Amino acid sequence: MLVSLMAIASLFAFSGSSSETSLSIVEENGDAPDTMWGYEDLGDKWQKISPDNITIIGSFQLNDSVDVYALEISSKNWTMVGFWLSDNDSVSISVQRLNQSTWSIVEFANGKDGELGLSPGLHAIRIERIGNYEDELSYRFTLENRGSFDENGEFVNLAWMFAPFYIFAGIFLILPLVIVLWWNRGNLLQFTEKEKAITDNEKHVLDILRERFSKEKGRVGVEEVDAALSLLGNSSWDSVSDELGSPETRYYTGNIDICSWRLRESGNCFLIGIRIGNSGWSMAAIRIFSPLGEVTTISEVVPEMMFQDDEVFLGDLEPGSTTFVQIQTEGSPPNVNMHISGLVDGEPIAAVPTKPIGFGEE
Repeated sequence: MLVSLMAIASLFAFSGSSSETSLSIVEENGDAPDTMWGYEDLGDKWQKISPDNITIIGSFQLNDSVDVYALEISSKNWTMVGFWLSDNDSVSISVQRLNQSTWSIVEFANGKDGELGLSPGLHAIRIERIGNYEDELSYRFTLENRGSFDENGEFVNLAWMFAPFYIFAGIFLILPLVIVLWWNRGNLLQFTEKEKAITDNEKHVLDILRERFSKEKGRVGVEEVDAALSLLGNSSWDSVSDELGSPETRYYTGNIDICSWRLRESGNCFLIGIRIGNSGWSMAAIRIFSPLGEVTTISEVVPEMMFQDDEVFLGDLEPGSTTFVQIQTEGSPPNVNMHISGLVDGEPIAAVPTKPIGFGEE
């Protein structure tokens, strides 16, 4: 029994000694320089070490803060070197890959990375003290050879492998749009034809109004003008402006747009367009008056609306609606103005354009 215990003890002792000798331990040779070598050859001041599983023990003297070591890679291929400090928060470590001609730093890694690929030749290890410089401080770091690799491998362009995916993705994303357009092809064609029809109708309506405003008033009946103005009420405001030109007067606010047109040789007859914004008008009316105080009365209104003396009763104007009304006046004032009034959200509102409508020759 005693012999067995002694054999087991000897076995553990042998195992422990072999594990310790598996890692080489090297002490700092004198005081390592605090700067890196220049264009001259590496001198004796810089201690040259190998990355083959080695631990270096060094120290900082008083007011010494940086130690630089030379790291030699002797293999023909690149070598991946691992490195770390041993339980010392007062020291930092970085491994620097150097250009072998100019000794400039090409790439570096610190202790957080703990790994850097190095080309054959000489490179640098920088140990730096953190904090108090007035005391001596020991440090211990380890280098590990993690194998060689070929850095000169050729890169191959594999973009062609993704071409089928790009084609599939493009078709997959565009297909829903194509299906929607195909399903609605009838509506799209009808919309184009309908838009053209509306434009033609607007031109026809405006031609009727032009004839009505001309000298030969008998060519177009009141019923046709009434129908034309009713149609314009649901038509395009911009089309009327394009055909009749710029309005002679205009009054615009956020909730109402009022324009008036008078064509050449139309006498005391003019067209008023009213476009309502987001808030409707109730009990709306237009009053025609002379700025010079001359008596002005209304003789005819198209389409038919209630009027008395110098006032036309429009009634209720819905939000977003457009109304056109033709007014014929009596008397001979050189110009007239208009006054639009009504209730908006229960509050009385009035609008008066500043520029009058002139009845003189244009």
